[in-house]
Amino acid sequence: MIVAVGCWRGIGATTAALLLAGSLAAHDEHGCWLIEADPAGGNLAGRMQLPASTVGGLERLAFPSERLQPLSAYDAVAHDIGRLRIVTAPVEPFRAHACHQPRLPWVPALRDLPGHVVVDVGRVRTSTPSWPILAVVDSVLMVSSPEVSAAVSSNEWMRAGGRVSPDDESLDPAKVRIVFVDAPGGVPFARTTLQIDLDDQFGAWLPWEPSVVDLVHRGARPDDRRLRRSALIAAIDELALHLKVEQGAMA
Repeated sequence: MIVAVGCWRGIGATTAALLLAGSLAAHDEHGCWLIEADPAGGNLAGRMQLPASTVGGLERLAFPSERLQPLSAYDAVAHDIGRLRIVTAPVEPFRAHACHQPRLPWVPALRDLPGHVVVDVGRVRTSTPSWPILAVVDSVLMVSSPEVSAAVSSNEWMRAGGRVSPDDESLDPAKVRIVFVDAPGGVPFARTTLQIDLDDQFGAWLPWEPSVVDLVHRGARPDDRRLRRSALIAAIDELALHLKVEQGAMA
């Protein structure tokens, strides 16, 4: 299963991708890959304690210095945290953007990676270089605040298939779900209102728990005792299970 995580007008796409990948890795013997493919530049290197040799691994994957098979190239640049394997984007946006015009095409090989794959695509526009990734994934999660303007615009974007003009390429709305992060600020919709309005395209409601996010950024795994009572981790686990069941039913 390949899942893309991004946003139209929202917050927390990278963190949501990290949490989802961690949950999938913890509950599947084949683990999970997290590919940071935001063309605006990577965030994980500034939030997590990663070996310097693994930072910007996507660039080395896209522009290899030696001839490798795609799977071997992924293995060479990944940072492992248990069964979670992370490939980070370059921090510098021009270099991150260039990864989407690679010498070695890395997107087709996503389907061949063992286990699940979560791709952080950042802010999604039809003109952004990460857009073609959405064509090969099984599910797309758009992260949004429940604040009125963010929620409405994300919903309209989804219903329009990501198009902002008639000439734009369309994304199948059936594989898109909106995940709401209950972040403070603005005038929000109630959770029940969003669930009723979106029906099957309501992805999840993620509680606002900065302390839990900080622990995960510091390397805590989903089975860490400090996370056992976290409502955020419970919501992520429920989302991961729902995605697996949904993809199993569609297979």
